[in-house]
Amino acid sequence: MKRHAWALGLVLALGCDKDGNPLLPDAGGNPDGGPTDTSSFAKFVVDSDEGQFDPISTIAMAVGPQDRIGMAYFVRTGTTTENVENSDLMYREFNGGQLGAAERISTTQRVYGVSVAFGPDGQPVVTYLGGDREEPSSFWFQSDLAVSYRSASGAWTERVVVRRSDEAQPVNPVTDVGFLVGLNPAIVFNGSEAIVAYRDGHSGNFGRQDWESSDLEIASGGPTNWQRRVAMSSGENKHGYGAHISLVMAGSQPAVVHDKAPEGAQATGTDVHFQRRNPDGLTWTAPVRVQAVSNTQLGASLAYDAEAGFGIAVLEKNGDKLTYTDCADTTGTACTATGDWSSPDPVFNNGTGGWYPSLAFDPVHHEPSIAFYICAAESGRNDTSCNPNDDALVISTRIQGNWRETLVDTGGGWSPKLAYLSNGKRVVLYRAPVVAQDKGVLKLAVER
Repeated sequence: MKRHAWALGLVLALGCDKDGNPLLPDAGGNPDGGPTDTSSFAKFVVDSDEGQFDPISTIAMAVGPQDRIGMAYFVRTGTTTENVENSDLMYREFNGGQLGAAERISTTQRVYGVSVAFGPDGQPVVTYLGGDREEPSSFWFQSDLAVSYRSASGAWTERVVVRRSDEAQPVNPVTDVGFLVGLNPAIVFNGSEAIVAYRDGHSGNFGRQDWESSDLEIASGGPTNWQRRVAMSSGENKHGYGAHISLVMAGSQPAVVHDKAPEGAQATGTDVHFQRRNPDGLTWTAPVRVQAVSNTQLGASLAYDAEAGFGIAVLEKNGDKLTYTDCADTTGTACTATGDWSSPDPVFNNGTGGWYPSLAFDPVHHEPSIAFYICAAESGRNDTSCNPNDDALVISTRIQGNWRETLVDTGGGWSPKLAYLSNGKRVVLYRAPVVAQDKGVLKLAVER
């Protein structure tokens, strides 16, 4: 028997494959013949091809008008360019209980994050590391911040937003040298204004001059007219800001959390830093370290609710301790000091788990929920030694001060993305874990 005691009724749901053909539902059961998943979530196979597992997430999800669920993700093509594996950036939508056809946005060789949001016209917009290789680099086939817009007819148009390190203001001529911009981007919309946060890795090569000096930068505007600002520079302190990024809208201004990774583009992140854009719509507050964390895994998750304020979920991977902290958004400059934030509230610290937290607020009750992966009941397991009898993808929701877990998938889930629909139901996008028989298969769970 599974050690998790969930029994909420078997759910079956029909979907379509990436060509639009009907398919049988994924029951979510363990590939080793273990117990059947009895969660209250219907599951759909979004893409059956093996996906990618990286220190930066390669899947993204957003909920748009009429509860349309937009999903962006990378899949391996099985082909190469100059002996480097190609990956297709894909988009697929779930609407009215059905999966639409999969759409190819771009083919890349370097996968360094993806984010999706719905624009004011109701169409999805996807950001990623794109563009053409214009620099004498043998590694960086893509090195620009790219944003792709979809038209009403379904055609995708890539816009290269930033090409060089010296485009964001204010310019520091000592450190703003290089061509690698657009690492791990995140996108939101404020009306017609697209806002994209990204990491500037300069020349993407050397530790001190590139990774230790990396900057967190913001591009705003679009589709063809953009302003570029430096939100936090590492040029003077060599901290390596902007490694993993989570961006939200808080009223009329965006806010962001990010961590530090001075060792490389996909190095382990440390600490949780919060910033928000000032009322002038251009400058950003100085970063405040909300939590000291030695290993953030894929980074902290930031969410905002007009009533509850800001919330942050983060895993301390060394010890597998998942915590939640929040801050009431009482003024436009609130939450910019460490003392504004609550003490970390323990969510999970029992065995190996709490991995890849994704935070969202219940729009009805204004309580936080966190989706995360439990690997094993024993402590000290790694991602290739999770126990199929123990692993699970769960959502923990705070109800009257207590965290209560709900099962999503007994097979677990890598890098889940959690969101709420307008009716208060939850949806989760995730990949089957490394140890699963259907390794890398992309799934969508929709709460009944």
